[in-house]
This record gives sequence, C-alpha cells and structure tokens, in this order.
Amino acid sequence: MTPGEDNELTTSTSVEEPEGEATSVEPEKRKLDLDVQVKDAGACKKHITITIPRAEIDRQFEESLGALQKEAQVPGFRPGRAPKTLVVKRFKKQVADQVKSTLLMESLEQIDRDYQLNPITQPKLDVAAIELPEEGPLAFDMEVEVRPEFAVPSYQGLKVKRPVRTVTDKDVDVQYERFLERYARIVPKLEGGAEIGDYLTADLTFLREDGAVINEVKEVQFRLQPELRFQDGRIPAMGKALAGIKPEETREADAELGTSVADPSLRGKAVKVKATVHDLKQVQLPEVHHEFLQGIGFDSVEELRGAVRDALVRRIEAQQRQAVRRQVLDALIEATPFELPPDLVSRQEKGTASRLVMELREEGFSPEDIRARQAEIRANAHEMTLRSLKEFFILAKVAEAEDIKVEDEDLELEIEAMAERSGESVRRVRARVDKEGLADAMATQILERRSLDHILKSIEYEDVAADEPDVAVETLDEAATPEAEAPEGDEAAAAE
Repeated sequence: MTPGEDNELTTSTSVEEPEGEATSVEPEKRKLDLDVQVKDAGACKKHITITIPRAEIDRQFEESLGALQKEAQVPGFRPGRAPKTLVVKRFKKQVADQVKSTLLMESLEQIDRDYQLNPITQPKLDVAAIELPEEGPLAFDMEVEVRPEFAVPSYQGLKVKRPVRTVTDKDVDVQYERFLERYARIVPKLEGGAEIGDYLTADLTFLREDGAVINEVKEVQFRLQPELRFQDGRIPAMGKALAGIKPEETREADAELGTSVADPSLRGKAVKVKATVHDLKQVQLPEVHHEFLQGIGFDSVEELRGAVRDALVRRIEAQQRQAVRRQVLDALIEATPFELPPDLVSRQEKGTASRLVMELREEGFSPEDIRARQAEIRANAHEMTLRSLKEFFILAKVAEAEDIKVEDEDLELEIEAMAERSGESVRRVRARVDKEGLADAMATQILERRSLDHILKSIEYEDVAADEPDVAVETLDEAATPEAEAPEGDEAAAAE
C-alpha cells in the first residue's frame, strides 16, 4: 500500500542502535493483577473486558498521591510539607484523574504484551465515560480491530501465464502518431462526421431504465475514443455509438455505473446516455522537419521512432509484470479466505485512488492510461479497496514468515528514486515526505513489493501470447450521478 491520506495500515521501519553506544535498559514494569476477557466481536474485531481490582487502584492512588504530595503547594505549608489528608482533600479529583489515566495506559500496554492481538487501529475506548469508583474494582470495555488470522499461503511452485508480445512496426506507427499529437493543433472540422480521435463538444444526459433523468452534463468537451469513462462509470462503446455523428445530432449509448455511486439503486446498473453534439474539431499533426525534430531533442525521424519503440517496449514489460503479479495475488487471495471489518474498508476507500495511481506511475504507465484507470478505481472504490487490503495482509504475512524487513536506508533509496522520476531534488522530496507523514506508508509499499518479489522467485511461468492492446480510453472529470464527488486536486495532479 502506498502513501494515502487515510492510510492506517502502516509498517514501521526497524532502526538499529549505533555500534559502540551503550543503551540504557529500563527496569521491567510490575504486572498489574488484571482480569481480561477477550471475545470475538465480528470480522477482525475483538471485544475486551478489563477489570482492575481495588488493590491495584489503591496502590496506584498511594503512588500518585505520594508524588503529588512532594510538590503540592498548600497555603500555610511549605511545598511538600502539607499533611496527606489535606492534600487528598484539596487535590482529590486531580489525583483520581491521574490514577485513572495511569491504570488505563498500563492496562493497555500489558494487554498488548500478553495477548499480542496485533491491532491495526487504536482501540475504541471512551476514556471520558470511565469513572474511577470510590469502592470496588474498575471495569471497562473496548473494541479493537485486529489483523485477520490465517496461515501463510503456499506459493512455491505456483504456475502463472506470462503474456508475451513482440512490438511490430504497426505498433510503433500508432505510438509515433500519439507522440506527435502532443504537438498537434486542434482545428474545426468543417466536413464529415465524427471519427475516432476527433474532439466533440456535447451535452450528455444520463437516464434510468424508465427514462427518468439521473444527471445532465452541459457543453462538455471530450475526445472520441472507443471507450469513454467518467468519475462513476463508463460508456464502453462510445466510439461506435457516435461514429459519423454531426453537430446538432443526438444519439443514444449504453452506460455502466460503478459500484460506489451514492444511490444504492444505481450501483453497478446499466443506464442510457443521450449525447447531443454541438461542435466538432479534429487533430492536425505538426509537420515533421529538421527544425521540429531539433526542437524536441532528436536529430532524425529514425531516432524519434527508435525512442518511441523503446518506450513501447518498456510499457509492454510493465503490463507483463502487472499481469503476472495480478495472477499471483488472485491465486493467493483465493487460497486465503478471510473477512475484513466493514469500518476499516470504508475508512480506507478515500485513499485508494491516490495509492493505486502512485503504483501505476512507478510501473511506467502514461498519464492518459493513469487518468483512465483512476476513474475506474473511483467508480469501484469499495471492491478495489477490499482487494487491496487483502493483498496487504497476505503480503505482510509472507514478509513476517520470511523475515523481510525495511530499514532506514531503504526509505532513503526510495526517496532518491522518487526524486529521479519527478526531476526534483532529493532534499525537496524528503521534505515533502516528512511534512505529509508518508514514511510509514512508503515502508509498507516497499515491504509489499519485496514480499511479492520474493514470491515471484519461486513460481513457474508459461509464456502465452498477449491479448490485443487495450482500446484507447477518454476520461472525463464529470459524473453520471449528481451525488458523485469531483476528483480531488492532489489525485488529479498525480495523473499528470
């Protein structure tokens, strides 16, 4: 899991003591005489009842009172010389609060040591509602989310299909034209209808099955590609539906909504979308001459095409790695069934898009591909968060079993790599990591990556022909449902 605003599941880095330096050993704390009852309270949840006997309360009261008596300032007495009964009367509430706070803290620490519940969040404990009794024991309850319990999945000898694809001249031609489009002009299209690659300005109206309007988007501009994605769904055959359309014409297409839309009745549903086109524009590629090539850092068309081919090879290799890793994780998830607490999944959803976008960037995907994938992630955030959390727990289990750790120097290397990818200075990236508190999330990401790399060393590959390249996708920042949230600025920026 990569850095995310709401990322609670983090792995601390291990820090070694400098050689030659003596370290002080704290004396072992006296154990409290606690009565602890731990019961299952649902998926990855434990309900804990703690009872602290009166003897422990009285002991802590005497200890806290003694410490306060040494410093207490009571009118008519020198500091530390006031009678115990007077100190008790004057500072009773203060002493009681301190006793309660100390006992609660020591109880939680002792339970953590003795029961090793592996909590993934802070316990749900209403401290203010707990009162120190005048007589008898102190009892309180709390719930804590814990890591799921399962055996380390077997991955040795796992068989996966590795997609293999050779880059052809036709592939290079397509990517070469896409590269030139970065320097193209968008000009009015005065003749003919819309074709793949043209720019349309249109009104989109999303409709329920009974014809009721869900949402209307006015005067939106987008490029006509085989598929159109929006922030809570997609139109898989948009290119086919609008092929040949002219200004002031209206056509209808089938849309699919994601499973994370606000309206439960629309989640995962098929709806209709009416598109009324107002304007058409087309792409005018630049003339490729010596001055143009020099301006973009190349000496010849052959050199430019070679760079395009190399970039395409890297992209295909990244897609191959993604396909292999997904198969491995699919197999591990299927072989390791466990439930997750719904509250945890809900809290993690907000950071899902940011985290997965970061992973795509590190895999070398283009900004256009990332933006399209980002819209798909946001539309189906719940299922993707659920899967992502399962991946995290499984890979963390493998890391624990194989003694895979993350050290401080690993974080530093990761920061240097981030700086190289972004073109920023190492110092600036490190400052951003510190300011945004990303170190723990980065450590988790490194741990997951190393665990997966370790698994990949023991699997068996079968090379198969790769599927045809994915169809081109256009992505809108608009939504089919009015309740859908607009993309956050930091996530949009991440895709650029």
